[in-house]
Amino acid sequence: MDNHLSSVKNSCRLLKLFLTSDKEMGVSELSRHLELSKGAVHKLLMTLESEGFIKQNPANKQYALGYTLLELGNRVLKNHNLVDFTKPFLQRLAETTQELVCLCVRDGNEAIYVNKIDSVHPIRFNVEAYRRFPLYATSASRAILAFRSPDFIEEVLTGEMQTFTPYSMKNADELKSRLETIREQGFELSSDMRNVGVTGIAAPIYDADGTVNASISMIGPSDRVTPAIPVFTRLVTQTAQDISLQLGYRK
Repeated sequence: MDNHLSSVKNSCRLLKLFLTSDKEMGVSELSRHLELSKGAVHKLLMTLESEGFIKQNPANKQYALGYTLLELGNRVLKNHNLVDFTKPFLQRLAETTQELVCLCVRDGNEAIYVNKIDSVHPIRFNVEAYRRFPLYATSASRAILAFRSPDFIEEVLTGEMQTFTPYSMKNADELKSRLETIREQGFELSSDMRNVGVTGIAAPIYDADGTVNASISMIGPSDRVTPAIPVFTRLVTQTAQDISLQLGYRK
């Protein structure tokens, strides 16, 4: 029984390696990352491939994620009530601002964009949906983190913080001060912290019990967003409030 559970865990670890890799991987590389023998990794790959979770490129014998995972991912999104529920709100905000609008959700100590509507402008900023990133990394994720418990924030900030631009926050004290400001004003407004020349405005979405596990954000080139910050901030915060109200949240 323990051997079976170990195999399941190692299979999950193997699949998750592809979350942070944009390329195919071979047995040797997977073996090194998993700290397992090549023989053990090969057995895992054969099992996963037989079920469609992994596929092998016949040209180079490298492996990538299979289409079964895409089907499962689509099923998760279809069953994710928040994604469906917030679509009209995102659509309204996108039509009004003409900028990129995203729904961000917390998953453990990380954040994921689970839905987005792209800007109609030919020059626009884009985000990669369904990719994980630290809860301190973007305006959308900080709008979630700021309203979590102090213990949770401490847990997230354990270890070295990743920086993305010269303007990224570089230590926990700096971030804690930023989170306090977000709590006071009820939204996050940031420029250049994740991508230079990009400004994001985000506000928390409250569940019926008052917890925050999601946010809505509007993101665009700073030279276009900055002149309209007061208007865009009002639209983003109002949209988040409307969603929270419909979810049953009452102050």
